[in-house]
Amino acid sequence: MENGLVSDPRRFWSYFKNKNINSPDTLFYNNVRYDNDGDIANAFADYFSSVFKPSTDFDGNDECRSDCVGDLVKTENVTYDDVVLAIKELKSSLTVGVDNIPSFIIKGCAEFLIYPLLVLFNLSLKTKLFPEVWKQTGIIPVFKKGDAQNCKNYRPIAILSPFSKIFESIIHKKFYNQVINLISISQHGFIPKRSTTTNLLCLTGKIISSFESGSQLDVIYTDFSKTFDSIDSGILLKKVTRYWFSY
Repeated sequence: MENGLVSDPRRFWSYFKNKNINSPDTLFYNNVRYDNDGDIANAFADYFSSVFKPSTDFDGNDECRSDCVGDLVKTENVTYDDVVLAIKELKSSLTVGVDNIPSFIIKGCAEFLIYPLLVLFNLSLKTKLFPEVWKQTGIIPVFKKGDAQNCKNYRPIAILSPFSKIFESIIHKKFYNQVINLISISQHGFIPKRSTTTNLLCLTGKIISSFESGSQLDVIYTDFSKTFDSIDSGILLKKVTRYWFSY
């Protein structure tokens, strides 16, 4: 581990964090104390589900087609090379999801799994059906900051099936190149080669330009609590339909 500190610092910090994170022996939620593992797990489940926002209904027959902003996004068939590359890029891990299959097993048995996965992925695209077991996730509570005994100071991390990760990676690459020109240049999150750093650089440039020109510049900072848990998937489906994804 110490030999790779310089060449692979991310691995070192991942190891460090895992060694310093322990499940709480006592947890408080809604002023109730929980001391055994089962009750603590249920308290986490109650809290994480309480911040989840139910989605609005969306049947795909919406007026959003009339104001579409892009051409039809084509769903291309998955190729043999797509699966090979996705498995190669899959991080090797001992962590398992609900299917109890760690990613290192898939990478080690790749030559035997490529063709079956190729068939399954293309069948999924053709039938518009996704295996139910690949939709299921295991949840691990990860401490953020503050009181470690306060349930609200943890965030849920979803442990996905490696097979769904492979499929997601393939589909993301196929769609990304078709929609990247439709994404605002002001978006820095979830875009390759953009980050909070590039966002700050752009802001710094605007501030300097404002100072030099003597003009006023107003900055509004916002932070959404439990963003990913409160996203309305119905609105997301409407959004992607507006970009001419099939539904």
